[in-house]
Amino acid sequence: MISTLKKLVPDFVKVFYHKFRFLISSIKYSFPQKKLKLIGVTGSSGKSTTSFMLYHILKESGKNVGLISTVGAYLGDKSLDTGLHVTTPDAHNIPPFLKMMLKEGAEYVVVEVSSHALAQGRLGNLKFDTSVFTNITSDHLDWHKTWENYATAKSKLIDMTKKDGVVVINKDDTKSYEFLKNKIEKQSKKYEEFSIGEVKDISSTLEQSFVYDNQQFNIPVIGSYNISNALGAIKACSYLGFNTKDSSRALKSFNTLPGHMEILGNENKRIILDFAHNTDSLEKSLVEIRNLTKKGKVISLFGSAGLRDVKKRYDMGLVAGKLSDVVIVVPEDPRIESLKEINDEIIRGCKDSNMSIVKRFLTHDEYLKEREKYISLDKGVFAFDYEEVQARVDGIELGLKLLKKDDILITQGKGHEQSMCFGKTEYEYDEKKVINNLLKNIK
Repeated sequence: MISTLKKLVPDFVKVFYHKFRFLISSIKYSFPQKKLKLIGVTGSSGKSTTSFMLYHILKESGKNVGLISTVGAYLGDKSLDTGLHVTTPDAHNIPPFLKMMLKEGAEYVVVEVSSHALAQGRLGNLKFDTSVFTNITSDHLDWHKTWENYATAKSKLIDMTKKDGVVVINKDDTKSYEFLKNKIEKQSKKYEEFSIGEVKDISSTLEQSFVYDNQQFNIPVIGSYNISNALGAIKACSYLGFNTKDSSRALKSFNTLPGHMEILGNENKRIILDFAHNTDSLEKSLVEIRNLTKKGKVISLFGSAGLRDVKKRYDMGLVAGKLSDVVIVVPEDPRIESLKEINDEIIRGCKDSNMSIVKRFLTHDEYLKEREKYISLDKGVFAFDYEEVQARVDGIELGLKLLKKDDILITQGKGHEQSMCFGKTEYEYDEKKVINNLLKNIK
């Protein structure tokens, strides 16, 4: 009944509600945002990494800086929890976070911004000194319905950039580049572009090496797409007064984000823990893993969330089928949707990429009885259709059992998160702990 009533409330009323809550909270905490230099980062993929890179460059350059992101909120070496499955905190929580950071001496705060937060007005009256757009692909279309609506929601970050601020946009993402450029020019605001075409001498393995603006960059992270993320951060920092030499020095010590292309295991059991949860990020991560596995096979494990974009389920299956040797389909927050129906769409994509379906496990007991039959297979799709956390754990165990020397297992979609949702209940779930515990028992 409550959810039905919420749907009947006009969108402008919901926006007013969030902005009002933000205003009340801002009054309570004495408008801390007015005393801080704010940097906003948005995009379909790469926004967490770009946010952390900005935070790291500023921190390593001797600045007192805070960060509010998907992974958590940080001030110096301190971390704060922002909640489950949250990119941008609720409206009334942002001013107290900023007040806490200001009280601790912060001068800059980097804010990772979601399309939902922008569309709902959860950022209130924040004004950003610099804004960065990593890209705008297709995501959250369950909520936004069309790419144009999604991009329009993202572009609200331009409105929230100060008149004397700068908007940093990705020239390589051609569709969003033209869209954003037109929006920026209509508002007569300054903008900076970044492009892979600006760099040379690229080397991409377990670290990213390249030359930009006559500076050598060596960033110890997997994924050539992180060069683009780095360029967005470097451009933003340049506007804030930090030169490329500052950025180069800082990024040498940049660590992989928790759960974002994070290397686990050992030379005999190579596992990558990643957060890819849409088609674009899934494809990018699998391309990188395929480039790293010269002799072995790629085993990709993922699912698709319930009450989210339905179309991407098939698309993710299609991409995974083309770029993987083995696909393992598991739960990823099915919520109140049928896990089997979600998996059906992923599997349909895998089939259309010419992958054969090996086995769909319906219960944990069935998996325990039959798992040993399949551990010598090198091709095909497995699915775990039972609606419990154990289904994802079993999928990971099977992936580990399938691993041989030179193979890589990449688990995607959960990354740094600490829970998994079935029905309306969040169950404790830490994928890194699950993997490490399984590794202790698998030779």
